[in-house]
Amino acid sequence: MTSWTLSTLELDLMQHPPYILDMTSSDYYLFSHLQLHLDGTISHSNNDVINEVDCFLDLRMPQFIEEGIKKLLKRRKTVGDLIGDYYYH
Repeated sequence: MTSWTLSTLELDLMQHPPYILDMTSSDYYLFSHLQLHLDGTISHSNNDVINEVDCFLDLRMPQFIEEGIKKLLKRRKTVGDLIGDYYYH
């Protein structure tokens, strides 16, 4: 049914690699650093959290993102080399 609906809407489908639970890039790099940034922070509202996340992102230089991408590519290669065996990090 989904395929039929997408074809009738004439949407372009994007190919993507299969989802690997241990390979979520945001969990691997971004969120671990965000967690360190938020450690000990007490938020009294949703806006407090949004402001802290905005602050965290504003403080990150382009090198931070580049480093994360390089580490993710290395990790994906390692997991790919293991052909599905669990990778302990």
